[in-house]
Amino acid sequence: MSEEILKALTQLFAIITKQDGGVTETERDFVISIFKEDLDHDSIKEYLALYDEFVGYGKEVVATEKKKLTSVKDSVKTLAICRKINKTLTQKQKVVVLIKLLELVGSDRNFSSQRMEIINTVSEVFNITTEESKLVEAFILHTSDETLDKEDLLFARKKTGQEVVLAHEIEANITGELMFLRVRSVDMYFVRYLGHEEILLNGFIIKPGLTYQFSHGSTIKTPSGDALYYSDLVRHFLSEFETVKLSFIAKDLQKKFPNGTIGLRDINISEGPGKLIGIMGASGAGKPPCSMCLQA
Repeated sequence: MSEEILKALTQLFAIITKQDGGVTETERDFVISIFKEDLDHDSIKEYLALYDEFVGYGKEVVATEKKKLTSVKDSVKTLAICRKINKTLTQKQKVVVLIKLLELVGSDRNFSSQRMEIINTVSEVFNITTEESKLVEAFILHTSDETLDKEDLLFARKKTGQEVVLAHEIEANITGELMFLRVRSVDMYFVRYLGHEEILLNGFIIKPGLTYQFSHGSTIKTPSGDALYYSDLVRHFLSEFETVKLSFIAKDLQKKFPNGTIGLRDINISEGPGKLIGIMGASGAGKPPCSMCLQA
């Protein structure tokens, strides 16, 4: 991320965590962990100092000052920051920012109305729908003793026959549970692990409770040696399309060179689903490009 965006995010982190009496050590440690994802050692120190300055870390706050922390000034500042970075972030990056802010609030389980109001402001300015924002919120703030049954959430866990059976649920030989989230508007997937085993995502240990992007080609490996692949898991979210059968049909395909010479003519191709179609020939013989085939 650019320096401008990082500074803006640092301010957002500070505005949220200074509400209701000020930042806690848990919240500050979480901010440090976010900085570690994108910054080198010197930059971490620089942005942490900026964050500490914004929240007044290390300074004693008297009771009368605490009441001023949830001011209209903070609300206006939040709106200004969001509008400033709204133009520089892609929609996918905006979803990631929302997730980080919710994780920050969830790190200390302090869901005050002031903090959640700031989250709602961010969602609104970023054009994230209320429905999708609430879905992300449910995913981030979910604990293992709760039951969530939503179409865009998938749970992977060991089945004992005693728990509630959810619409989107698969069996996995693990303690605890893996949660997967689909954000439809940006076609993104995320994963969280609630448990104490060593679960690997692309070779790196998943820290319990944190959210990771589950992108194309990703693989999760469990201590038992089982593997969960991106393609297999995404298929569970796309089950409504599994019965659709697609066919490829090209009629009267022709390739004509600029000089008027015709390389191919009267080509008709028809194949059912799961078939690979290829046209072979020497270079320059007149094979149509893939884009031409798809348009036919």
